[in-house]
Amino acid sequence: MSFSIYCLSIFATMEQQPTLLKYFFNEDKVSHIGRDLLVAYPRFDLEGFIDMVMNDLDEQSLSERAWSITEAMRCFLPKYYEEVAAIFKKTFGPELHSDRMEGMDGFYYMPFGNYVAKYGLDDFGLSIDLLREITIRFTSEFPIRPFLEKYPKRTLAVLNNWVNDPNVHVRRLVSEGSRPRLPWASRLREFQMDPTPVIQLLEKLKEDPELYVRRSVANNLNDIGKDHPELVIEVLTDWSRSKDLGTQWIIKHASRSLIKDGNSKALGLLGYDPNVNVELVDLQVEDKVEMGDVLNFSFSILSKEKTSKDLMVDFVVHYMKANGKQAAKVFKLAKTKIRSGEDLEFNKKVSFKPISTRKYYKGLHAIEIQVNGTRFGKGEFELIMT
Repeated sequence: MSFSIYCLSIFATMEQQPTLLKYFFNEDKVSHIGRDLLVAYPRFDLEGFIDMVMNDLDEQSLSERAWSITEAMRCFLPKYYEEVAAIFKKTFGPELHSDRMEGMDGFYYMPFGNYVAKYGLDDFGLSIDLLREITIRFTSEFPIRPFLEKYPKRTLAVLNNWVNDPNVHVRRLVSEGSRPRLPWASRLREFQMDPTPVIQLLEKLKEDPELYVRRSVANNLNDIGKDHPELVIEVLTDWSRSKDLGTQWIIKHASRSLIKDGNSKALGLLGYDPNVNVELVDLQVEDKVEMGDVLNFSFSILSKEKTSKDLMVDFVVHYMKANGKQAAKVFKLAKTKIRSGEDLEFNKKVSFKPISTRKYYKGLHAIEIQVNGTRFGKGEFELIMT
């Protein structure tokens, strides 16, 4: 499970328990970390450490709480980084023996990763070793990024060695840590401009035996494709010659944003003819929907081809935004095969129930149908706020 998917699963739980993630770093957890540090460093001021962290913890987010712990570590641990690193290693628990992170225990290591990223940046070798130790217990995809920015060549050399590491979490870090657009992290601008060094790493991971790693490779390429679509198409075209089933899976997953954008070359790689001869028939869209309700729409696709064709059918919702303009978002609907002369019918609902990831605005919206990347007729409707 990738860290992003892991966090999303935690966020889903938060729909019922909205304070769960934030309160991972509570007084008990802070005390736990402090006691571990005390065992490793008997001169550690446990009471002072807990008091400093807990002083203004109530209003802080998960990330802010982790940083509060990091800064308290800085105050109560030795001055010299080498001593701190040795103490950290003594506190670390057993490494993960699976590619899955269960529960939230891994977040324990967030303050340690923060410390390495902020206060260990001038000691490359020791810090890289610590990041490996952290990633085999949680993930170092965020704290490794400052090292890629400050020491791009040295860090890339390490990552090139790690592509053969026996630990799946280390191999996954090679891809995940180098993602130019890693979610919830600052962008790696140098690699966003020129992703060639990143692609060279991914080339060595494309046949990794673990889906956990290959999923990260696919996500990395998908990100790169947002800035360099033609380059990613070139890479995926080259990889399409591989007989490795895992690599073929990467190609499908890595091209998903290009597919949504209707990129004809990406569609062709997956066997979908962007010039397929079909007709949109009888698009019916309800003329209005109230906030909190669902919108119904239906349509048919008529084939004018002489042979059967594979279809990727999507729908596009043109949402009204705060500025009075519409913004399109593509949603997957179906992958199917259509025979010559066949008429396929589709019925779909779109929910307008409030969600945390989208803000709705009243006014004119629209539904558009997309087949193999080509958009057809549009049906308009009004969102009403009651």
